[in-house]
This record gives sequence, C-alpha cells and structure tokens, in this order.
Amino acid sequence: MTRPADWTLADVVDFEHFLAAPEADAAGERMRFGTRIAPRLGDPATHERRDVFRAWLDVQRERHAGGLTPGERLRRGESMLCALAWLLGLMFGAGLAGAWLAHGVREPVNAPLFWAATVGLQLLLLALAAAGWLWRRILGAGLAHAGGGLHGVLQTLIAGAGGLLRRLPGERRDALRAALGRLALRRETYGALLAAPAVALAQRFGVAFNVGLLFAMLALHLPLVDLRFGWQSTYPISAEQMHRAVHRVATPWRWALPQAQPTADEVAATRYGRGQEAHTLPANAARAWWPFLALSVACYGLLVRAALLLFAKLAQRRALATLRFDHPEANALWRRLAGPLVSAEGGQARLPELAPASAATSQHTAGACVALVAQELALDDDGLRGALRQRFGWQLAAVHRVAIDDRAAGAMQLAELATLQPRPTALVVVAPANREPIVAVALFLRAVVEAAGPGSEVLVMLTAADTERLAIWQRFVQIHRLRVGVEVFA
Repeated sequence: MTRPADWTLADVVDFEHFLAAPEADAAGERMRFGTRIAPRLGDPATHERRDVFRAWLDVQRERHAGGLTPGERLRRGESMLCALAWLLGLMFGAGLAGAWLAHGVREPVNAPLFWAATVGLQLLLLALAAAGWLWRRILGAGLAHAGGGLHGVLQTLIAGAGGLLRRLPGERRDALRAALGRLALRRETYGALLAAPAVALAQRFGVAFNVGLLFAMLALHLPLVDLRFGWQSTYPISAEQMHRAVHRVATPWRWALPQAQPTADEVAATRYGRGQEAHTLPANAARAWWPFLALSVACYGLLVRAALLLFAKLAQRRALATLRFDHPEANALWRRLAGPLVSAEGGQARLPELAPASAATSQHTAGACVALVAQELALDDDGLRGALRQRFGWQLAAVHRVAIDDRAAGAMQLAELATLQPRPTALVVVAPANREPIVAVALFLRAVVEAAGPGSEVLVMLTAADTERLAIWQRFVQIHRLRVGVEVFA
C-alpha cells in the first residue's frame, strides 16, 4: 500500500469543510474506516493521524463526487490569481521600462532616477513590509490578548454596527459571534499556512515585474535604440560621491564583472544639465551605465523576489508538514475513527489494530487524564473511570470536585494541574447538561486551558445532554474562543 500524499492547502480547506458536517454516528464511521480507509494505509502499526485524516478526506471526496469542493475552488482560484500576477507583472515591468526609456532618444536617461524607480522602490516596499512584520512579532504580541488581529478587526467592525447587531434575533447574533470565534481559532491553527500563499502571490508579481523590466531593456530598447545614460541632480553631489554610491551598489557582482559599472571618469563625463540633448554625451561613457542598471534589476529585484518566492513555498510546505490536527473537531473525528487513542513516543498518536472497541480498550491506554467534576454532580468515581477508559482509553489519574462557575474557588486545583509532571493527556470537565453556560464558566474553562498547556486536550463532557444542549455549549465555547471540545457523557 502507498503512503497518502502530502497535504496541500486545498486539502486542509476540504478537510475543514467535511469536518463541519460530521457523520451521524461513530459506529458507522468506524465501520467505514475499517472497510474503506484502513486498506489505503497498509500496516496498522504505521498509521499516523495526518495519514488517517488524509485517507478519510479522500473517501469523503469520493462520496461527494460530481461537484467542486471548496478546496478545488480555492486551487482553481489560486491558479487564476497566479496567472494574473504573472501577466500583470510582465505588463507593468515592460511598460515602466518602455515608457521611461522611450524618452532616451532625445534626452539622456537619468540612470540614478531610473534605478530609484525600478529597484529602489522595490527595496523600500520590502523594507516597509519587513518593518511591519517585525512590529507585529516584537511589539504587537499583546494585540492577541486585547482582541487584536483579524478577529479583533472583525469584532471592532461589528461593535461599530452595534445598533444593527442588537436588531438581530438572539440566535442569529450568537451564530455570528460563534462564527467569529471559529475564525479566530482557525487563524491560530492555520495562520502561518494562510499567510504563505499571499506572500507567494506578491512575489510572483515581483518576479514577473523584474523579468518585464529586463526584457524591455535588453531585448527591445538597447538593441534597437541608441540610448545614452547620464545623471543630474539639484543637490550638490560631486562625481566622486556618485561614483562611490555606484561602486557600493555594484558590490554583489563586482567580484565577477568589475567592468559592469561606469568608472569614475565615465561618471564624471556623463553628468548633464537640464535640456541637454542625448547625443552631446560621450557615447562610450553614456553606454557604460546600462550593464550596471540591468544587473541591479537582476540582483536587487529579480533574485531577491525569486528568493522570497522560494522561501514562501518552503514556509508553506513546512507549515503543512507540521500540522498537528489536534483542535477539538479533529480530536472528535479521530476518536470516531479510531476508538481509544494510543500514546506513542514523540507525541505522535497511532491507531490500534482494527478490533471491537471493548478489545481495544482492554489492550491499549491513551495516557492519563484528570477529571474536574462539577460539585453539584453526584457522579461515582469508579463509573467515571470506567467510562473514560472504555470510550477514550484514558487512565483516570485524579478527580477534583470544583465549582465550574468560580475559577477563584478552584485556583488551588488549577495551580496543581499546571505543575503536574508528566503532563496529562487530557483534562476532562464534567458538567450537567442543564447548567447554563455563562461568562463565569467561560473564565473557568479559559483557566483550565491555560493550566493544561499546549500538550493536553481539554474536553467538556455534558451529562445526559440532548442535541440542542450540545449545540448550545459548542456555540458557547466558539463565541469565547476556547480551544475546548464538547461531547456528551453517556
């Protein structure tokens, strides 16, 4: 059997699309895993989460064949945008060079000004982009805690339209807030993955722009038109100063092509005044500028953009290769497919061999978990231990009775959880289905997530909850941007 193909951005979009409409029952999906997904993966001992999900995605696509999936639409749209970026870049680059050099028949082409417009402007834009990136990384880290980023912008826009939002029915208003919460959580998971295509698209335009510049210069105007290059300035710049600037700019290629820049005498000979005609400049000295300009475009424009394009592609590939698929919805799908999880070295979960759930749970353990049980629930610890073991394969390490609407009252237990070593696989909050999810509960769950850390799953289990109550709680955790799964405790 062949290993599933590597993930692409279109695969991730389709995965989230099909994940938003999960199958009705875990048993049916488990059966489909055994009959349709597992045979694609070969040896069950080598099944990894990302491979199982990719095989599951292929099955979903086959079952929904006949229409374009969101991922396929994204792939086609991305291809169209890439083609448009190449076309517009070539047109803008060739057009700029053509319009500028067309005036070189009567007047000399101002070489430093041409360099500034074609190369300097690109370097300035890249410097501004780098400064903005550093600002966000170094000084903008606190924006996430203050509601910044894309989610914060959307929240601000909606807050500004508060009157309109208040006119919406309560259910639609909560649905909109939940959608914003899902967007924020997905941004945390896929933010780097979604940024790379935008950067790559901009660099494709930049590469095409510089190719257009070089094509217009080297293939159209220079072979066919007797262009004369020179320089002038209103500022008191001497020929020696201009030559030193040219000498520094030519550093990348001067070691290999020392003649590809005007000499000090040629720089001095090509200074011209306003209204001076091109043919009055010395021909050899005036023509000595064009290799310098062409190599500047090639080095500071084309090569830099090509390197950034390659970096964006590698960054996207790395982001795809390191996707953990451990957000709450993916965890729920994993359990539906695999039954009890199996712990493995290095944090990579693997599937047990296909077997009835009871047999699997008697042979495997998915690690330790800690249960936080609402203090009003009369829940037997042994029953809880058996349920968690049978359903998830988790070994119950400790049970704490807490007030889930008062994080201050449970501060001591949460502080102990934050220092547990080794870290538990999961923290399970068991709550009654009839408990109303209020802000105090959200604050408590946020404290639980912080205590759990990045390596532990946080799951809310509702006792005897129907579909409506389950949906209410799921929307609740999305509104408050909690990385928490919600399932029914049966």
